[in-house]
Amino acid sequence: MKTDMIIQDYYGASYFLEANADRHLVVFLVDDNKFYLNLLKNLIKMKNVTVHSFTSGEESLDCLALKPDLVILDYHLDGTNPKAQKGDVIAHKIHEKLPSTEIILISSDQKFKLLMDLKSSIAKNIIFKDRQAPSVLKSKVTGLSAKKSDWLQFRKSVIILVIIILGVISIIVLLGIIFI
Repeated sequence: MKTDMIIQDYYGASYFLEANADRHLVVFLVDDNKFYLNLLKNLIKMKNVTVHSFTSGEESLDCLALKPDLVILDYHLDGTNPKAQKGDVIAHKIHEKLPSTEIILISSDQKFKLLMDLKSSIAKNIIFKDRQAPSVLKSKVTGLSAKKSDWLQFRKSVIILVIIILGVISIIVLLGIIFI
């Protein structure tokens, strides 16, 4: 992850630099398979989406101050580091700190037992790494990006409306003072 895109204040809060001010959706990709990680990163890179990739769950936990909207997390993260925590454990830790963050667990392990274990997981979706997985993940990111963009546009409209109302009230008060 490039840390030069992030600034940190005195109290430890992290913020995006102005260069990323137009980004609406923050996505974390976590997979110890660098090939698959780069494939997904290049596939979901799009306007208004900031993608951060990590090769371990622990590394992603260190960056939760960026408040990701979506975390795509591999279940088996112990391929290169046998002591690495599994994806469902990382998912629970992310959910504890950021309960509104959507989490998708991905895995190439299609065993029935794994599916049953993950059903009780905090992840909203379980996607198996097959041919369709990258396109399913891309459509998920596209959908979330559109939804968040609509929400931000709505918030902007409400703020503008409140400013107009306050301006009208100020003018009425000012005219009342002048003519009294």
